Order: sequence, then C-alpha cells, then structure tokens
Amino acid sequence: MEKIIFLFDLDGTITAEESLAEIGESFHLSPEMVDLTNQTIKGNVPFVESFIRRVEILKKIPVSSIRERMTKIALLTDVVNFIEKNSDVCRVVTSNVDAWIADLTKNIGCKYYSSEGLVVDDKLVRLTKILKKEEIVLRYKESGYYVVFIGDGHNDSEAMRCADIAIASGIVHEPAKTLLTVASHCVYSQKALVRLLEQIKTLSPGKSLVLSCAGIGSRLGLAKTKALIEFNHKSLIELQLEKFTRVEDVRIVVGFQYSDVIETVLKIRQDVIFVFNHDYFHTKTGTSLFLGARHAKEYILAWDGDLIVHPDDITRCLEYDGEYVGCSRVISDDPVYVNVNEKGYVVNFSHSSGGYEWSGPACLKKNKIKYTTMNVFDQIIDLLPLPALKIKAQDIDTYADYINAKILIEKWG
Repeated sequence: MEKIIFLFDLDGTITAEESLAEIGESFHLSPEMVDLTNQTIKGNVPFVESFIRRVEILKKIPVSSIRERMTKIALLTDVVNFIEKNSDVCRVVTSNVDAWIADLTKNIGCKYYSSEGLVVDDKLVRLTKILKKEEIVLRYKESGYYVVFIGDGHNDSEAMRCADIAIASGIVHEPAKTLLTVASHCVYSQKALVRLLEQIKTLSPGKSLVLSCAGIGSRLGLAKTKALIEFNHKSLIELQLEKFTRVEDVRIVVGFQYSDVIETVLKIRQDVIFVFNHDYFHTKTGTSLFLGARHAKEYILAWDGDLIVHPDDITRCLEYDGEYVGCSRVISDDPVYVNVNEKGYVVNFSHSSGGYEWSGPACLKKNKIKYTTMNVFDQIIDLLPLPALKIKAQDIDTYADYINAKILIEKWG
C-alpha cells in the first residue's frame, strides 16, 4: 500500500465528550451551548453558523482558563493509545480553535490541524480561520497518501466523502445520519475501531468473518432484508451472532434497512465492524464480500445473512484450517448446483445439475477476492478447484425456502 495517513476528528472521536459543550457547562454559560452542539452534530444547524455562535459565547472566558479546562476533557484511552503508538501517521483534524486545544493535543501525542483565532490579552478577539477538513484530506491525497478519516459529526461528511476509507464513529454518540450515507465503515466501540485501524495499517493473520446483509430480499417477498426475518421471535442475524461469539473480527455488510440491522446487532455485541454497500440495489453478494474483506485478516470467512447452518457444522466451518467451499444436499427452491470430484474438491457450479447445492459459507484468502457486481459463487469460479466442506445448511431465497428453514431450525434446535 502507498503511504497512509490517519486523520481523526477530535470531539466525540478522540474525546469522550463534546469539549465546547463541556466548557460551556463548566463555566455556567448558556444552555444554548449544549443544544447548539447537539444540533450541529446531527446536521440540523449549519456548522459554520453554529461554530461562530458557540465561539461568541465562549469569548468572554480567558483563553488560559479554557485551555486548562480542555486538558481535563476525558479521552478515549484505546484510541489515544493507537495514536501515540502511530504518531508519525496520525493527525488530529478539528474545527476547534488552536488557542484552546494546544495543551489538550499534547495529551494525545500527534500533530494537529485546527481553526485559528486572534488572541489579545488572554481573550479570543475573533476567528481568523475556520478549518475545512476536506482541504486537509485532499492535500494529503494530492501528496500520494492513502487517507483514512475518522469522525462522528455532520461537519465531517465532506472530509469523509473525499477520503479513501471513511469511518463513522458511534462510540460517544450516534453518528450523524449524513455520515452514514458516505461512510465506508461504522463502529460503536473503541475495540472495533482500533482493530479496524490496525488491520488497515498492517495485514494480520487469522480469519475475519464477513456477514453479508445488504440485500433487499426481493424474491422472498417479505419487504425486509433477510437478516431481519424472524424465527421464534428472533431475527436470523441474532441467531447467527449467537454462534459467532468466539469470532473476534466480525464484519457485517449493510445496505437496505441498515439502521434496523445495526440496531439489532448492537443489542447483542458492540465490537462489530459495520461495512456499507451503498449500491446494494445494483450489486449482489460478491460486492458485499469484496467491501467487507477490505483491510481484513489473511483469511475471509464469507457468510450470507440469509444462511442457516446446523450448529455442529457452524463449528466445523469456523474451525476448518484453510480454504473451502461449503455445500449441502439439494433442498432449496431455486438452487445453484455444485459438482464435487472424487478427491472431494468443488470443480464447478451449475444452474442445471449437480450432486450438491451451493449454500455457502466459503473460506478464501483475502488477496484472492476481487471486485464483482455478481454473486459470491461467481467470485469463486475462477478459484476452483477448492476443497468441499459438506454441511447441513440452507440459504433462504424464496418463500418456500423460508418455510423449510423454519422446519429445519425447529429440528436442529
């Protein structure tokens, strides 16, 4: 990979609280500060207008007092540890004023870009520059850097749109809705964020599980993404995640009904990495697999959000050493057939005949996964032959599959 740079928003991304709102509260200023900050994060108030109004409220406080109070702002310790260890490739990019945050950034341990103001006799007289974060992103890209931007508020959206990797952070509060339309990833825990950053920086051994849940499930006819269909009052994705508790790196690719999928997943575990397939209507599972596999571990365990697998076989799939293609007996309403040779290798897929059906999952080396708008099995065709892992499973494409899956889940317990 070319040169890499990690650009971090400050408030709510590195800090565990919104600093301007906290400063306003500490000095008993107008409650308007808190409301303006919250409305700005959500994108309900234009950032520049809000920032100027908030600065005007704080101008009456000595710069030295704000600067000292800033050093007491709580930080996200795991995020700061990553920055300190990688200070040469990390930068803070904040619209906050340099005169206020200079001491705080010393506690973070890397260089920073910020807005600027004229200070006279320990008072901020006026703003002289409001930072446009996207300009910093473009400056690094023009210098040949691969840019990763991490932010949480509406005013990060343009910077994210320009970045190579755009990570929306929901660690401190829900990320702005506008961010989720441009972000490539979204995380809700420090653990997930730092793991993702480490993986972007360096290829790591082991397996990442990519669970594709972006599709609209048109053939099923239930008007919901298949990950959310229910069996005995539990969504399919809940049933799947209950079996993946020992998998450290779970990446869930979302698209259609992404907010509902994210909300459901977060009830079960917080350390998932969400990956966006924004073009879910025009692409298939192969695209979701490619997006989910970017910057993941050495091996990718491809799993579909419409797949049910016998509990014993889930263990076999997770623990299998090396690459494989999962296949099962033919039970689906509209199967893709799999042909297996006498040595136990999958040699081709067919729409007309075969001894088994393609159900997924599959385990593939990450560096073999290429971009495609087609299905995962279209991705695998060029990699055959691969070992066949024969399992009890079914994917759910049609309503008949859904009814049969209910019977199987009841049978398998």
